[in-house]
Amino acid sequence: MMQQLLTLFQSVSILLFGYFIPALSSVKAVVHKDIEAYHQWSTYWLILHLYTTILSPFLHLTLHPLFQLLAILWLSLPRYQGAAVVYDRIVVPWVNKYEEQVDDTIDVAHRGARRWVLAKLKTIIWAVMGEGGSLVDVLIQGVIGSTIIATDHSNVTDAQNKNHSVEASNPPRHSVKEALSHGSSSFDDLSINDDQSFDENMVQDFMSMLAHGLYVFANVEKVAINGEPERSIFEGGFKLGVFSFDEGDKRFNITPAGRDPQQEQSIERLYVDDLTRLAAFGPQSLLLECSKTTGELIIRAEIVLSDENDRDVLLNGLRQCLPIVKDEKMSL
Repeated sequence: MMQQLLTLFQSVSILLFGYFIPALSSVKAVVHKDIEAYHQWSTYWLILHLYTTILSPFLHLTLHPLFQLLAILWLSLPRYQGAAVVYDRIVVPWVNKYEEQVDDTIDVAHRGARRWVLAKLKTIIWAVMGEGGSLVDVLIQGVIGSTIIATDHSNVTDAQNKNHSVEASNPPRHSVKEALSHGSSSFDDLSINDDQSFDENMVQDFMSMLAHGLYVFANVEKVAINGEPERSIFEGGFKLGVFSFDEGDKRFNITPAGRDPQQEQSIERLYVDDLTRLAAFGPQSLLLECSKTTGELIIRAEIVLSDENDRDVLLNGLRQCLPIVKDEKMSL
């Protein structure tokens, strides 16, 4: 019985002197704008937090309740101000010594967490798009496009309406493999290292797939030798778009998802004749780099596919088909 009363007294004392009274004192310091008291209690809460969240659970440094009570009294009582002593003699020298390493570690952790979150988010989006099928196409056109392509319908011509109806019946695909599976040719074993040559049907199926377009995440950078280039709508971060090929103009188009492809200002154009680099980039990205003949403007476009295999199939297919499309061999 005596032991239980002692334990109860220690617990109530720790709660009273460790949390309740410091909390009231902290509120008073804030209300009365007492800088000295504010510094004292903020230091106390910092040291208490370090003990309860780091030292105790990770280092198993848990004191007997009696010693905890003595330690809290020493840390909190204004007569002793033990928290300030610990802060000035241990925390501050440690921070001064390792501040740069700690900042670097925090930056690395933030970048790693951001990459992880973005990678998981892209995986989820690709999965949703793959499972949602035409429903996702409707949502993209309806939700994203509703704020962008709201125009005066009285100016829409019959030809434009016809083009829109054709595009609606042939929406962009979510995966290269999915798109090619609808063709008459077999692309099952096609990969980046294959030396397989395309026959006429394979070229036709592949280019038809590109003409309909693929949903990708795109980031486009423009570098001008002289002056400032026009800012790309895809600059400054990856955005959902449609990657397609215009065989008439022999160019790749990257259009923001939901935008009307008939609006020229919304299209990033990469002409085949200007293409200087086509390569795998990152785990599931494709890098296209174009340079104008004068060399005054360089366009770098990175597109992210649904997975690495999709990227490899697209890359190998482009290497096979582009020389045929140009009617001449090109080393990519």
